[in-house]
Amino acid sequence: MTWKITLASAAIVGALGVTVLSTPAVSQQAGARQTPTAAAAPARRVNPAAGVAAIVNDEVISTYDVNQRAALLLAGAGIEASAENLERARSQAIRDLVDERLQLQEAKEKDINVDSAQVDRQIAEIARQNGTNLDTLRAQLAESGIGLETLRKQIESDIAWRRLINGRFGSRVRISQDKITDALARVTANASKPQALISEILIPADTDEELRQAQEIAARLIEEIRAGAPFSAVARQFSGASSSAAGGDLGWLSQGELRPELQSVIDQLQPGQVSVPVAAPGGVYILAVREKRAGIDTAAATSITLRQVSAPASSRNLFERQVRRIDGCDGLQRLFSNVNGAQVVDLGAALESDLSTEVRARISQVEESKASAVYETPNGLAALIVCERQTGGGGLPSRQEIENRLFEQEMAMLAQRYLRNLRRDSTIITR
Repeated sequence: MTWKITLASAAIVGALGVTVLSTPAVSQQAGARQTPTAAAAPARRVNPAAGVAAIVNDEVISTYDVNQRAALLLAGAGIEASAENLERARSQAIRDLVDERLQLQEAKEKDINVDSAQVDRQIAEIARQNGTNLDTLRAQLAESGIGLETLRKQIESDIAWRRLINGRFGSRVRISQDKITDALARVTANASKPQALISEILIPADTDEELRQAQEIAARLIEEIRAGAPFSAVARQFSGASSSAAGGDLGWLSQGELRPELQSVIDQLQPGQVSVPVAAPGGVYILAVREKRAGIDTAAATSITLRQVSAPASSRNLFERQVRRIDGCDGLQRLFSNVNGAQVVDLGAALESDLSTEVRARISQVEESKASAVYETPNGLAALIVCERQTGGGGLPSRQEIENRLFEQEMAMLAQRYLRNLRRDSTIITR
C-alpha cells in the first residue's frame, strides 16, 4: 500500500519541508526564542521514563508521536513496517516532528492558525488523489497502526508553514526578465547535448557525522527501492530536496546541467537504473535515470516572430538612427513615420529551423525586441526586428516555466534559511 501524504497540489510545499536524517543522542541548542511557552528549563519538568522523545521550546514530542510518524513515513513510501525499518525511520521522524513544532510555533506567533475545515479538505484531496475516500484512507492507515490524527498534525503544519512562507516572502520574490533570459540561454545552449529524465532523493548532511549517517540511510533506501518500493513515494517521504513534492522528478536535464560528481554518475546509468549513494555538497544523493535521449535541435524548437523595416538608401542616416531606437514591435509605424519611403512588414512567426541561413545569421545574436544591423537590399536598406523568441517545443521549457522554476528555487532557499534560523534560536532537546 502506498499513497501520497504530501500536499501535492501545492507546488511549493515540497520545497518547504527540510529534513535531515540525523539526530544526536542528546542535543541542546542555547539561546532559546522568547516564546510564551519557553520560559522554564524543560529538562527539569520532564520525566524521561514517561516516553519523551524530544522537547522543543518546552513543548513535548512523545515516543508515541515518533513511532506514529515513523510508521506513516514507511507506509507512504511503500516500505514494510518491520521493527528494523521502524527503528531506522525514527531519526527522520524525530527531525520532522521537531521542525513541524518549530513551524507551528512560529506560525502561531505570527497569528497564523489553521482550522479543522482546512485540514479536512486537504485529507479529502489526498484520498481523491489516491483514488479512494476518507473512510478507506482511515482504514488503510489503521492497517498500518497509524491514527488519522498523525496525518492531520502533519497537514496542519504543512498548511501553516506554507501560509507563513508565502505571506512573508511571496510578494518580495521577483524574477527579472534578464534572469529568465539568462537561464533560458543556458538551457538552450545545453539542449543539443545528450539528455536524461532524472529523479533524485537527497539526504541532507552538513557535518562529517551527518554525512556518515546519511550514507547509511541512503544505502538502506536503495535496498528498499530495489526490493520494490516506488522511487517517487520514497522521495516524497524521505528526500530533503525541493523536488520531493514531485516525487523527486527533475525532468529532462542536458549533460552538464548537474554538478560534475552527479553528472558522472548519470552518464554511467542506463534507463531504469538507480545509483549507489553519491556524496555531494549538501548531503548524499540517490539518482535514478528513467529515460535517455539524444540532444534536440534547438532551432527546430524555437519559434521566432519577425518584422522587417525598410527604406530607400537615400534615407540611410535617419533610418539607421531610428533602427537603433527600436525597443519592441509596437509603434514601429510611428517610429519610422518621419523616414521617407519607410515600410514595416509583419513577417509573422516561424520555426527558426525553417528560416533561411541568411536570415538566421542576421538575427542569431539579436535580443528579443531589438533589431538586426542595417543591411543593404536591391531596393535600399532593411533591418529585421525580433518581436518574440518563443521556446518550449521539442523539450525546451517556456519562459513561464523557467520563471516558475526560479521562483520555487528562491522560495525554497528562503524557507530553508528561515527554518535553519528557527532551529538555531530555539531550545531543542532530543533523546
